[in-house]
Amino acid sequence: MHVESSSFSKQQASLDRLFARCEGAYSENTLRGYRNALKQFQGWCKERGLEWLPAEPHTIANFLDIEVKTKSISTIRHRVDAISFAHRMADLPSPAEHSEVRLALRRARRAKPRRPKQALGLTAELLNKIVAACPDTLGGRRHAALISVGYDTLCRSCELVAVRAEHLSDDFSHIYILRSKADPFGDGRVAYLSSANIQRVQTWLDASGIVHGPLFRGLHLGTVSHQMLGTSSIRRLIKRAAARAKLSDESVQALSGHSMRVGAAQDMMVAGVDTIGIMHAGGWKSQAVLARYVENASAEQLHHKRWQHLSSVFL
Repeated sequence: MHVESSSFSKQQASLDRLFARCEGAYSENTLRGYRNALKQFQGWCKERGLEWLPAEPHTIANFLDIEVKTKSISTIRHRVDAISFAHRMADLPSPAEHSEVRLALRRARRAKPRRPKQALGLTAELLNKIVAACPDTLGGRRHAALISVGYDTLCRSCELVAVRAEHLSDDFSHIYILRSKADPFGDGRVAYLSSANIQRVQTWLDASGIVHGPLFRGLHLGTVSHQMLGTSSIRRLIKRAAARAKLSDESVQALSGHSMRVGAAQDMMVAGVDTIGIMHAGGWKSQAVLARYVENASAEQLHHKRWQHLSSVFL
């Protein structure tokens, strides 16, 4: 028992050292996700008396064959990425490239062919319903501004909570998005606000008294916190606002912190904005990723737009 405890302590120390080296080079979210995934793999290996670093290809393959029984394919892929990351950071060859691991991944994909569940897009139609139902209170003004900014800027939740008052232009017409998941080195992008949403931001700032620091913050007993909202708070806030607007229970459950980004991309597609324009607006680097966002855009609206175009051409 003492030997097992000592071995686990050494493994934990090794994991801590590995991630200590990476601080500042990767985002906190990335490191947190990799750490959690590696803890799962490390614990699985410890139960079986196997080495986790370096790991043998058949060890990883067996791990994946067991994990796929209860985990989604996206979780399986993330754990392989984390294992590969650990080996790279330890200057070891990645066993994830071995044929045994590749075959295990293919088995996992074939065992779970279902597509990833897409969050319900918070389109302009839903946005207007939700914002109209926000009460004229401090919390209601924050909700209206946050949801509107999220829609206009196509920000991910982590980007939205990181926005600071200093990132707003003097006339509030645009926001500088400093860093994103697809922009780890902080090249940044500029996102623009509609006139209606400029007013909602102004109303929130006037009510909250925020001049600098995080734009969207927590509230406690009517007092504005100094701390920015957590990403999980975005999801809860959207669901509460949607329930207040009397959206169906099914719609409320389908909304997430990504819903504003999804809905805005879908609206842009329906409006005829080209792919490059949508990618630029949302900070996407991959057309394949964008395609998954917009594929649920209203087919009826797209067909009507096509028919209108064809009728004007052939008349």
